[in-house]
Amino acid sequence: MHYPNLFMNLISQMKPLISRVRSSVLCVVLTLAPLTLQAADFFLGADISWCTEMEKRGLKVYNYVGEEREATALMKEMGLNAIRLRVWVDPKEHGGWCDKNDLLVKALRAKALGMEVMVDFHYSDWWADPGKQNMPAAWAGHKYKEVLQDVANHTRDVLQLLKDNGVTPRWVQVGNETSAGMLWPMGKISDGRWRDDSGKWTKEAQQYAGFFKAGYAAVKEVFPTAQVIVHLDNGYDNLLYNNNLDALRENGAQWDVIGMSLYPFWTFKGGYHGSVEQLMGQCINNMNMLVKKYGTDVMIAETGYKVDDSAPELMEEGRRQLASLIRLCREYTSGRCQGVFYWEPTCRPKQYELGAFSGEGKPTSIMRAFTMANLKDVTTKDTSNGTFLLRSATQASHGAERYMVNGTCPYDRPLVTMHTEKGDIIIELYNETPKHRDNFLKLVKDGALNGKPFYRVVKNFVAQFGIEGDPETLDAEITYPVHLHWRGVLAAARRGDEVNPTYRSSATNFYFVWGRNEWDSMPSLDKTYTVFGEVVGGMDVLEAIMLQPDGAPAVKITE
Repeated sequence: MHYPNLFMNLISQMKPLISRVRSSVLCVVLTLAPLTLQAADFFLGADISWCTEMEKRGLKVYNYVGEEREATALMKEMGLNAIRLRVWVDPKEHGGWCDKNDLLVKALRAKALGMEVMVDFHYSDWWADPGKQNMPAAWAGHKYKEVLQDVANHTRDVLQLLKDNGVTPRWVQVGNETSAGMLWPMGKISDGRWRDDSGKWTKEAQQYAGFFKAGYAAVKEVFPTAQVIVHLDNGYDNLLYNNNLDALRENGAQWDVIGMSLYPFWTFKGGYHGSVEQLMGQCINNMNMLVKKYGTDVMIAETGYKVDDSAPELMEEGRRQLASLIRLCREYTSGRCQGVFYWEPTCRPKQYELGAFSGEGKPTSIMRAFTMANLKDVTTKDTSNGTFLLRSATQASHGAERYMVNGTCPYDRPLVTMHTEKGDIIIELYNETPKHRDNFLKLVKDGALNGKPFYRVVKNFVAQFGIEGDPETLDAEITYPVHLHWRGVLAAARRGDEVNPTYRSSATNFYFVWGRNEWDSMPSLDKTYTVFGEVVGGMDVLEAIMLQPDGAPAVKITE
């Protein structure tokens, strides 16, 4: 897949500094303060089914500041609140990993940490996905009705083991990515052929529905309150979901939640020609249409983004995409999307290229999307100039400064809050650009930014340049506060999408940039401006400011 430049076609479209701003003013005071940015009953999760096998192989994982952690505990530390675990029927030829006993070990860890558990039944001795749904060896040769009983027995057996050990899963997947059916060949849908020439459901479609019914009934027998998930791939493909779910429903099957996989990387590899924003917009639209048609909740059961230790910009782009997906699912599904789960984030790049950890076992920038999505508070202290970030008295082993997020997560990037009368805007500063980060923090600490104005125009954000009262503008989606540097170089650059065509801001990320990019290795705006931070909270505040009519009163600071 070709990843778009972090700020594709933005600076290249800038016109000469010729126009003048006709705008109202947003005054801000910049401090650091506790935050509350969490939605109720929205789950941030990860499938970490490989964790016990990785431990056996000596592969360790570490937090943001390099401290060793157990994988489940690390997920919770970084802001996740749910764990997804696969189970195979008889994986003895594959080391026995992900059998019911291995599942129990991992489920007990999640329970001890107060995390919700999703059980993912593959109904195979090894991998089951859209390209293969192999019948377990022990069930081979069984007739259809016997396989129905096999499904029921296996489902009950696994879940009863969990129940006997005090684990109650919140969700249970009956099948994994069953886009073309399950338990092949009996339940295989070949070439998308769900109906025969007479318009009736094929035998295989009916048997697929029968298998799902058997699994559903077995789940409810052991855990009546567990939510049963039907899980398909390509979450943007409305036709796929309608065909599959119609086949289930019209042949007597039912479910509680529709689970989706959405992998932009694989989708683009497969020939998708739109943008990432269009892909995610299609997925959200599909969710809303399915909720309306079938009346059940939806969720992202799997997603993932490319990791390459030699190309940090890929992980930054992956973080942007994941953050956008989480925000869209939270805010544009009328509360019907239950959450977003990442598939095997702790994998090293050589093990699986769409994990979210580096080759050294540390979280890449991708995982920051989860931490920021679950942001509750930042440890602070009072100063004469307002509130400023408290550096932990305990330093990480490698000497890096550590900041505490949500009370338990040692974090290696500072967070700054911009207070306005319309709400708070929270900025995360990048350690990858230390010169500009430290200059900005000094201005904040000294109170030099208090009351400095931001400018806007009605139809678009613009770049401010020059002195207050006599600004010149660039025709681009950038906004500057003035008098922060002799070049007027602090800026917030935004990336639009296709979901909200009027203001193009529903999945936007705003990036703070400072001056000409001096190092090719640093995050940059189209190789022109160095990026030193990003808005991670308060996007709704920015949107509210955008929606003000031209000539409206200034948005003032909150006293």
